[in-house]
Amino acid sequence: MNENHVGPLATEQLEKLLFQAADILRGDLRASDYGEVIAPLLILKRASDQPGLLTVPDLARWSHVVAHHPRELGEALNRALWALEKSNPRELKGLFDRVDFNRRVPGPSTLQRLIYHFDPLRLSDDHLEFGDVLGRAYDGFLSAVAMSDRRSGEFYTPRAVCRLLAELVRPQEGQSVYDPCAGSGGMLLQAAHYVEQHDGNEADLALYGQEKNNAAWFNGALNLFLHGLRDTSVSVSDCLADPLLEHGRIKQFDRVLSAPPFSMKYVRQEVDYAERMKYGWTPGANADLMFVQHVLSVLRPDGVGAVVAPHGVLFRGGAEADIRRRLIDDGRLEAVIGIGPNVFHNTALPACILVLRGTQGLPTDRRGSVLFINAEHHIASGRAQNRLEPQHVERIVESFQGWEDIPGFASVVSLDDIAANDFNLNIRRYVDTDPSADPLLDVRAALTGGVPKREIDLASHRFRAFGIDLDGLFQPSGLHYVDFLEEGYGATAARIPELAADLERRFIFRSRDWWQQQYHLFADMAGTNRLFTSGLRSQLRSSFCADLMPLGILGEHQLRGALASWWSDHEEDLRSLNHRGFTGVVDRWHSTRPSWLGTSRIPSEPDIARVLDALGDDLCSRVRQLVVTERQSLVETYLSWGDRYATSLADLERRYETAAARLKARMAALGHM
Repeated sequence: MNENHVGPLATEQLEKLLFQAADILRGDLRASDYGEVIAPLLILKRASDQPGLLTVPDLARWSHVVAHHPRELGEALNRALWALEKSNPRELKGLFDRVDFNRRVPGPSTLQRLIYHFDPLRLSDDHLEFGDVLGRAYDGFLSAVAMSDRRSGEFYTPRAVCRLLAELVRPQEGQSVYDPCAGSGGMLLQAAHYVEQHDGNEADLALYGQEKNNAAWFNGALNLFLHGLRDTSVSVSDCLADPLLEHGRIKQFDRVLSAPPFSMKYVRQEVDYAERMKYGWTPGANADLMFVQHVLSVLRPDGVGAVVAPHGVLFRGGAEADIRRRLIDDGRLEAVIGIGPNVFHNTALPACILVLRGTQGLPTDRRGSVLFINAEHHIASGRAQNRLEPQHVERIVESFQGWEDIPGFASVVSLDDIAANDFNLNIRRYVDTDPSADPLLDVRAALTGGVPKREIDLASHRFRAFGIDLDGLFQPSGLHYVDFLEEGYGATAARIPELAADLERRFIFRSRDWWQQQYHLFADMAGTNRLFTSGLRSQLRSSFCADLMPLGILGEHQLRGALASWWSDHEEDLRSLNHRGFTGVVDRWHSTRPSWLGTSRIPSEPDIARVLDALGDDLCSRVRQLVVTERQSLVETYLSWGDRYATSLADLERRYETAAARLKARMAALGHM
């Protein structure tokens, strides 16, 4: 353990320890196999350290295992895990069937190093910051493995995508949630997380899943267990060939969310309960719409589902076009959301999300239409992979719930219009996301000079938000045109930051002032376990926008996005504040980010202020960056006017005539005329 460790073990610290364990295994195992060794050790240690978590026979106690000679450790671990599973059949049945430390870990020295690595850890509730620290750390570890190993990435859905689907289907306490391609369990985890964050008890949520790949199922089952989720049932099975049954019939669920493998092959004759495929059969080389139909078949009449699919399902012809037509005619498709290419670890294909409804169809106010959202340009570009970030999820969900046209982003399309397009759902047919084209070049201005006032008027509100009067950046030139100042448009553009500085500072100060007004809310919620179940986040979002939007510099989407990304990045800090108060935040920052609080670790009123100041500083820095970007866009807009109109055809003709006269005079001087 880190000698600077203070307080309970935080997620970031345990995640670092898991990476160190992976380094011990590096070279001996493939990255995709790390979890099969590391997770059982975590469970064994956790069960031994936390009384009452599981029934732990003497054979399965950590102290019994570590007492063995290095050459006997593999067999001792195997026996311990089998004994633990046998003593806890409800929680662990079948979980360790394929675990064999003698086979998986080559050589006793490697296994001994692993044991010594985990031995100092104390994994009781008293030594963990939160009860689900193990699960959160293990999930972060799986994410890192998926990014580095294509094979692992096939079964790991980026958690931002899982979070988006959970926000779209909005599971409620007491409901059943199902993922037919559960992989590492991310969809089910995010469904539980959503309930916890919205005044519900995640323990009162029935989680079901299927996963036909043994290794992926193992990681997913362990992941759910380490998160403390007990009411789960994830089986090793193929959802297409062998769906879940209840009393001899297809089991129904309130919510379904899934990211099936793209364009997977299937064999029609192996698909049991064929009545699920009521809308038709796709060619055997492509199961995308078969997964969609399976989801539709297991939804309760008032259920909601969300499925990730490749873009091809939206426009491929033949049997797939007929399936689209029939399910749309039945009112089962609510929304189509494009999230762009290269979002998943194992494929660069563009992806979309289909939001589906049970047999009751869409809500009354949404019937007869489908919402299209094109968020392909609203993701963060990365060198190896693109990312959906919290602000992107926030905007997509906001638009889905708002159900209205947003130019360049969302469009509510009637079924008649979709039918007129032969049920082609290609998102770009309905939502034009190309950057707004510049106004058509004003021919008069291009010929004789001047900048058309109509173009300036279109951008004037953006300049006014920063306190800049565009009349002061031009000189008059007739009724409909203006000219650049004598200093040149480049020099004028360079003065814009200075002109904007006063209102820019005022906006930043206003954001800081708003944050300080929230101090009492956080102080009142600290240590009460009510911060995440009190509607605080919604309250903050509303007041944040209400306070800053009237100033005009940033819009609602930008402000909500800044708050969403801040909340997500500080979720562990806020959870610590929620459970353990300011003392918890001080402790975790000394352990994970000592620079945030300096050397003092005595919780006191000054420390409370420093915690809230540090959180506020980070939020305000995000606001500041957005403001700087907006201000720079003003400079670029002014420069674009200069590029278009600073030099007219008349100017070029005068320059030509002047140059020609100089050449003629020079030639005459040389005696050539």
